[in-house]
Amino acid sequence: MKTRTWSRKKIKDQFTGMLKGDGTPMSRQQIHMLRKRARGLCLTCGAPAIGVYCLKHTIAARERMRRKLKYHRRLRKSPSYILEQQIRARRRAKNTGGARWAGTTSRRPAGSRAASNGH
Repeated sequence: MKTRTWSRKKIKDQFTGMLKGDGTPMSRQQIHMLRKRARGLCLTCGAPAIGVYCLKHTIAARERMRRKLKYHRRLRKSPSYILEQQIRARRRAKNTGGARWAGTTSRRPAGSRAASNGH
């Protein structure tokens, strides 16, 4: 009985056969990361990237470096903080229901509708 072996076609692109500075071949993981970066994907998870990482992993890298360098101040005007604020504001606006709750600072309690109708 003959077994069939399936193999994938090799990727032929600008990263194929790439060498490091010392002349040794790059590992497949390094080449994979270069391909992700060229396509604009996060190096960690593959989501759309903002620079090198997605927002989630950009924040994680920022906090990791703050701990490593023992840096207590926060640079609030850095791009990662500004983008994080914009995303949170969009989520807040989306979750409040838009025009339905416009002008109110909080939602009505669950039983208030029935109480106001006199039932």
